[in-house]
Amino acid sequence: MPSESLSFAQATTAQDIDPERRQALIDCWIDVSNAGGAAGFPFPPIDQRDAAPALDAILDVLSPRTCRLLMALDGDDLVGWLNIRRDTFALITHWGTLHHVQTRTDRRGQGIGIALMKEAHTVAREAMGLEQLHLAARAGVGLETFYGRLGWKEIGRWPGALRLGPGEDRDEILMFLELKAEEMTRS
Repeated sequence: MPSESLSFAQATTAQDIDPERRQALIDCWIDVSNAGGAAGFPFPPIDQRDAAPALDAILDVLSPRTCRLLMALDGDDLVGWLNIRRDTFALITHWGTLHHVQTRTDRRGQGIGIALMKEAHTVAREAMGLEQLHLAARAGVGLETFYGRLGWKEIGRWPGALRLGPGEDRDEILMFLELKAEEMTRS
């Protein structure tokens, strides 16, 4: 169960992130990646030199309509975050993609990831007007089970799409969630 003080904040422009929050996002990304998390860096260990420019690239394209950063906060402490993106191509503007879903490793098992994903559903549907969410997850670490419990459906796999090292290929699992009003109220 997440802490009673768990709250969420969104950034829709780079100016929404002050230097202290930027560093907390970077620290979380380093922590998760170096613990083996599938959060965008396949070859740990990483450090500030890797995570800072990757985060800045996300911050540079934030926009209320097309790209948001959603952060889980326990008091003032950042405990998780993810990125929601929408493509502007007319045929696919009704769906978005989640990227870099992560929670601090020292806070795992406390329901923060579940709460963050539920909040992402609400933000995607209510604030961005999306009807579907997609994500790609790395096979072999149980992510499909985690997302499946939250209503996500596996819609395909790219066999051996991810090469983590010599002889260590993993499937990339493609997942889908239809954002209906009843999805938002499930507990």
